[in-house]
Amino acid sequence: MKQIKKIASLVLALVMVLAMSVPVMAADNDPHTITVKQNADDTTEHQYAAYQIFAGDLATVDGKQVLSNIIWGSGVNDPEALLAELKADEDDVFSRAFADCKTAADVAKALSEFPNTDGGESGSLDYFARIVEKHLSSAYESKTGTGDVEIDVVGSGYYLVKDIKDSVEAGGAYTRALLEVVGDSDMVVKSEVPSGDKQVYVDDTNTADSNNATIGSHVSYKITSKVPNWAGYNYYYFIMNDTLSDGLTLDYDLANDIDSFSVTVGGTELTRGTDYYVYTGEDAAPKTFRLAFADITQFTVGADIVVNYSATVNDQAVIGTTGNPNTWTLQYSNNPDDTFDGERKDDENKPGLPADEANEPLGETPEEITLTYLTELDITKYANEVAEEHLLAGAEFTLTGISKQVVLKQVDYYRVAGENEVGTHYLLLDGTYTTEAPQGTTYVEIGVGTADTTTGYLKGEGENNYYVPKNKDEYIGETLYKLVRGTNEDYADVNTKYVKDKADIITYVDVPVSIEMTTDGEGKACFRGLGAGEYTLKETVTPEGFNTLDEIKIVISFRGPEVVNTGEEPGFWGMTWNGESVNGGDTGIFAQDVINQSGSLLPSTGGIGTTIFYVLGGILVVGACVLLVVRKRMSKAE
Repeated sequence: MKQIKKIASLVLALVMVLAMSVPVMAADNDPHTITVKQNADDTTEHQYAAYQIFAGDLATVDGKQVLSNIIWGSGVNDPEALLAELKADEDDVFSRAFADCKTAADVAKALSEFPNTDGGESGSLDYFARIVEKHLSSAYESKTGTGDVEIDVVGSGYYLVKDIKDSVEAGGAYTRALLEVVGDSDMVVKSEVPSGDKQVYVDDTNTADSNNATIGSHVSYKITSKVPNWAGYNYYYFIMNDTLSDGLTLDYDLANDIDSFSVTVGGTELTRGTDYYVYTGEDAAPKTFRLAFADITQFTVGADIVVNYSATVNDQAVIGTTGNPNTWTLQYSNNPDDTFDGERKDDENKPGLPADEANEPLGETPEEITLTYLTELDITKYANEVAEEHLLAGAEFTLTGISKQVVLKQVDYYRVAGENEVGTHYLLLDGTYTTEAPQGTTYVEIGVGTADTTTGYLKGEGENNYYVPKNKDEYIGETLYKLVRGTNEDYADVNTKYVKDKADIITYVDVPVSIEMTTDGEGKACFRGLGAGEYTLKETVTPEGFNTLDEIKIVISFRGPEVVNTGEEPGFWGMTWNGESVNGGDTGIFAQDVINQSGSLLPSTGGIGTTIFYVLGGILVVGACVLLVVRKRMSKAE
């Protein structure tokens, strides 16, 4: 009997040992579907992977999913190493949250104290996800697709969902890691694909995808975008790339003090060389320029970005129905898991640009294209009639008119000083500003302060000692005063101070056009690179023997494509010649024949010819001889 009891005791002990050595199998194997809700602006294909960080029993309590009996999930490859890294920095608030953790359940309990985060913010959960990503196993479920993607998983738990490395195309963005307790769940990606719009000014306020211009005129561009959601990034690249065609020359040459760039964020003018940098030449090749923000994360997410700049139309411009393109793209950081390496050596430092762009995870928006069109007037000069043998060289013409263009001009402006700003200017009644403080002011009693009073003056000790209290509670029960204009009648307001600032004023100006041409040996003169407008063609030198033409009134009209997608969209030109339509054909280049009539050879009445002169001459000669003989005879007779 004793022997049986001993055996039973051994068996019981063995069972207890075995029970202690076998992990608790608390997790269920229920199937679930995770739906990843894609950002609507991101149309690229994504391959998402779902890793089980914690496993456990799932229950719904008060409408919320609760995970109990938590153990490490299949997605963690080395729980001890993960736990050690979570505790690594004893002086950090984040690490101290896990200081006493020994099990998955302990870590889960610590995490339960962290606040939730969404796509618009970053927090401790994102930091936790970054650490977990270093300790993921090869066990995951994945799904590839565009738009909303459904991933089927087995087992309830706490899942991490992320884009698989190198799986996102250039036009998309990687999501920050998503963490969610999973039954059937929806996860909204924490990523953003920035966008922008590039247009060209058609007047001082309106922009479009196309415009028309003349050679030598300025074409002004406007780029609009918004500060991207940079949450989760330790640095965010935001780079605007612009490529001008050969017919457009960027108005940017610091050696000659030419800088047409103006950049504002949230309405505030930024400083080139501090807030943003413009790279040209080899630093931008093969682009015309790259505009890189030094640190886009210093600005409020969603704030408006506006970039204005201009280019000059040169003599390489394409003429006719084909436009001169300006192509723009935006490059942006698209992987929050990538870590920016910081500053580079001084001799290689290009603020805002990656040191190794080929290996930097950057997305790029589709091309935005604007088109600028020009036209041409070709005239052929003929003598008397249109015929090959009547081509007339040497006629000089002058074409005059007005070209309208948009120019960017830096001007001073004044704004009311903000709460933490010191204003130095006062507004005068004539609309100008002065730094001279108003004189002859006075303080007028306006009532008694209450708990709601936030502005006004209190009277201090002594005469004319008025002040604004720092503690607003001092207003309560005290007599309030306001400062009013006294004897100085020049000031519009003695209380409000203004800050002098700079802003871009878009100016629509008339620029005179004057082109002189002489017809060549084939009777041709070409007026190239014209824009819409009213012109006068005048013949200033007429070949000898021909009549000068009357002045000709020319009106050129233009209609561009409403939307530019490929850069191949044609423009449409019209021309009238003294009110009569001129056919430009399919090329958008106008040709017109001009005829000079010869001067008149006037008729004469004629005469009787030369015979009479010979007869008269002979008679005179004979008469002279007779007279001479008579005189000699008379002389002898005497």
